[in-house]
Amino acid sequence: MNKILIALFVAFFSCSMYAQDVSSISVQSGNSAERFPVFPNCQNLQFKVLENCFYNEVQDFVFSNFEVPAHLKENNFQGNVKVLFEVDSNGIFKVIYVNASDEKLIQETGRVFSKMPKIEPSTYNGKPTYAKFTMNIAIPLKSSELLSQEALAKAEFVPNKTAQLTELDSIVYKKYDSPEFDSHLNVPFSHSYYAQFDASLNQMGSNNHTASKPYTYAEVSKYYNLKAVNQGLKKKATSWWERKLWNENTVEIKGEDYWFTLNPIFDLQVGKASKSESSYTYVNTRGINFRGGLGSTLNFTTTVFESQGRFADYYNRYAESIKPAGGNPAIVPGMGIAKGFKSDGYDFPLAEANLTFAPSKYIDLQLGYGRNFIGDGYRSLLESDGASPYPYFKLNTKFWKIKYTNTYMWLKDVRPDVTIERTYATKFMANHYLSWNVSNRLNLGFFESVIWTNTNDRGFDISFVNPIIFYRSVEFASSARSGNAVLGLTYKYKWSNQINFYGQFILDEFSLSDIKARDNSWKNKYGY
Repeated sequence: MNKILIALFVAFFSCSMYAQDVSSISVQSGNSAERFPVFPNCQNLQFKVLENCFYNEVQDFVFSNFEVPAHLKENNFQGNVKVLFEVDSNGIFKVIYVNASDEKLIQETGRVFSKMPKIEPSTYNGKPTYAKFTMNIAIPLKSSELLSQEALAKAEFVPNKTAQLTELDSIVYKKYDSPEFDSHLNVPFSHSYYAQFDASLNQMGSNNHTASKPYTYAEVSKYYNLKAVNQGLKKKATSWWERKLWNENTVEIKGEDYWFTLNPIFDLQVGKASKSESSYTYVNTRGINFRGGLGSTLNFTTTVFESQGRFADYYNRYAESIKPAGGNPAIVPGMGIAKGFKSDGYDFPLAEANLTFAPSKYIDLQLGYGRNFIGDGYRSLLESDGASPYPYFKLNTKFWKIKYTNTYMWLKDVRPDVTIERTYATKFMANHYLSWNVSNRLNLGFFESVIWTNTNDRGFDISFVNPIIFYRSVEFASSARSGNAVLGLTYKYKWSNQINFYGQFILDEFSLSDIKARDNSWKNKYGY
């Protein structure tokens, strides 16, 4: 059982392979820019012929050099040895894993592959690279010529016998080339990370829209080559472990029109807030991220975090001041509800996810659990990323000089006085944001939002689903007592490619007579 689990683990992590029936070998698929490793007898051959030649050379070398252990030969042993190996960028064969029923077979496989001659390595875009393969060594041993004859004989003399299905063996895997950087996945949102490409996105004359975040990779890649930047961060690495640690995803698979990656996440911090505080601060986060794409229109990502931490005193006090009902001591801003950890720390798990469907160049639809942001700059009066993650549905429409964003959200009110039957009260929110590039320098944004409670089991009010309706009127007609609508205006003026001016105005209540009276009436609620 342990050997089976190990074999599955290695096969999962090796990825990027496809099967070849005649030689029982599989390898990363090629394209016009990729070449198989080359044995001396295979020089100057075309790709497909070179591929077959490589298979045959490996098969024949094993046939000529593999010695079946005596105790197995005496018992007329029949079976298979599965070996996972690579030809590195120097053309040297390296065994990664061997699965066999007898330890002597494993040792013999290692001995044979250590004697493999050094050959010309595989190339990709003209540069030497490694290539991974799996091989099934059938005992009794057979040469490549005999295998070919047997395959031909089966085809000629057993026409009425049901052929063995080869659907799994015919699945083609391609060299992983970071397709996420061209996908419709959201670029993970943090202001520090987005600052790396802010200047590229805010050039005068660009017809993009920077207020509605997070951006997708497809949006950013038009103005900033994320793939090239990522390539420049890679370190020189030759071994499998070095590549996985520095340059590659822990698991990365790319096939015909699909791709997947899997990566662990670690964030370990320790610090000291000030001299007046006796205890140290720390954050200990472990997580895992899984993301991928199916075709060019469907992308997904999910991330799960498990964290413990202790923060500066002022931060702890604020987290505890907004604690939820139910006994938990705090809410960590931007993360969510926290429970106590040891004597003075917090334990705060978190999960985020996003499913994006982009049926055309004009529209993308997102179903997610996370946070959104509307506005230029670090803070926003309209919609900020300071909240805990929440479920949402978002519709982005982009055409001409317009980007129109609709967001529908399901929220929780965790205050003690609104908790119902030990569950948090449900609230709903809907936003419209229209971004208009008036000229090469000026952008205007128009925002409206409404939030309402689940009073009388109102649920998600279908009145607010219409993507182009004026919320203020609907909120009044649906009963202003159970909801609240606000309006907003944003602007951005590009003084130069290096200097932009931006601002926001938000309006909740407005009464001209009360403004003239200057009596600080409750009817006047606005911000800028």
